[in-house]
Amino acid sequence: MAATAAYVADRLTAAPVEPAAVSPAKRLADLRDALAPWRRRSTPLALALTAADLLLFAVGQVLVVAGPGLALRVLGALLSWVGIVRLFLIGHDACHGALTDSDRLNAWIGRVAFLPSLTPFSMWHVGHNVVHHGFNNVRGRDFVWEPMSADEYRQQTPWRRALERLYRGSAFGPGPYYFWEIWWKRLYFPGLARLRTRRAEFVGDCTAVTVMGVAWIGGLVAAALATGTSPWLLLGLGFVLPFALWIWTMGLVIYLHHTAPDIRWFEDRREWLREAAQATATRHLRLPGFFETLLHQIMAHPAHHLDGTIPCYHLKGAQQRLLELVPEIEPVRFSWRYYRECLDTCQVYDYAAGGWQPFPAAA
Repeated sequence: MAATAAYVADRLTAAPVEPAAVSPAKRLADLRDALAPWRRRSTPLALALTAADLLLFAVGQVLVVAGPGLALRVLGALLSWVGIVRLFLIGHDACHGALTDSDRLNAWIGRVAFLPSLTPFSMWHVGHNVVHHGFNNVRGRDFVWEPMSADEYRQQTPWRRALERLYRGSAFGPGPYYFWEIWWKRLYFPGLARLRTRRAEFVGDCTAVTVMGVAWIGGLVAAALATGTSPWLLLGLGFVLPFALWIWTMGLVIYLHHTAPDIRWFEDRREWLREAAQATATRHLRLPGFFETLLHQIMAHPAHHLDGTIPCYHLKGAQQRLLELVPEIEPVRFSWRYYRECLDTCQVYDYAAGGWQPFPAAA
């Protein structure tokens, strides 16, 4: 990563200087300036994408309720899952102010798009935009998949060590991790206790997703009673399965963004700045083109972390430009073998040496 800092200084400063003479903030600012052409926003395109994703979710729910046969109902559950994921990514862009040309419209679209994932908009803004983007991979500041050290792991209770092994050693782990450590503790009502201030918008957004959840579940039960279908079947396919798959998908995506054998975590923010870690401490993971489109290009993550105001519909081009400027940010093609390597290697972190380790034996 030191090579990255030198390369950025070499390519982006007006006059030849020693890399050490260029401040970390200047290097990052120069990179952001180079990506400025991709910040342009298109409100018509944003509205079209939002409408298409809302329709996808609605079609999925209709198939669950009225599909002729179990296969179509299951298909409806899967479409609902994909709709939730895509709508969340629309809301994510809106929360960054990157989706449309209007801040007010972004706030409204974001809140609506976040409803199927039961994500409170303002709570997400605090945890994601302010904390995570401001301090990604900084111990004690960024709570998203923050790894324990070996000593911290040994000091945990047997139950907590077992939970950490589930989170970081199992392909099933991202679901429980995101549900408990992020959604429940940081985003939903209990998350309010972690904030020093309690704004009306925090309570309002948590209330809105609660109303959405109750209406969603109540609507499925009412539809089941009206059609003579098992309420458990409609609840399972219409709510439980798509929401559980969404939770696992979100946990997996953010795990893959910031966890890999060669991705560093930091204790010292000055070192984090020197390493231009906003761009280098996150992974660009390549997927088959269909899946990259399905995920609104969110796996082109270094460009997004460098400048969260780049819309998802321009993210691919911005990431390509970033790779030209900083070729050390090498994309990695996703495979289950790669994921397995991450799970086997990235279990605890040695902050002094700057590297991942497997779980140690308990004391």
